[in-house]
Amino acid sequence: MRLNEYNNLQEFIEEYDELDRKNIRSFMGIEFTYHGTYYRMCREPLNDDDLPTLPNGRKGHYRVVIVHWKNGEWFSDFQYELIGWYETIDDLLHNCFIANQTFEEVIMADETTIIGKD
Repeated sequence: MRLNEYNNLQEFIEEYDELDRKNIRSFMGIEFTYHGTYYRMCREPLNDDDLPTLPNGRKGHYRVVIVHWKNGEWFSDFQYELIGWYETIDDLLHNCFIANQTFEEVIMADETTIIGKD
């Protein structure tokens, strides 16, 4: 049974690509589970001076973290574990790895459950 709400990768890209200005319904972040782990991806709205500099000298605009809920209770106190920062949506999709899968594979996997978008 498919849990994921995305039917194709373009739907995700249109919601989160900072360069895609044609989509009125865009979001800054998404929270989802994959194989029992809770993740958050956020397109940071910070001033470029506040964004981290990547090894290639460019700025990281997309951040991916694992969310660790204290006492195993969702929506309680939490800590983030950084997976990485990514410059573009393409960089995120192809160079971010979760459980040995690219972000593209994870965000499109049948078992990925979208928890929320903001």
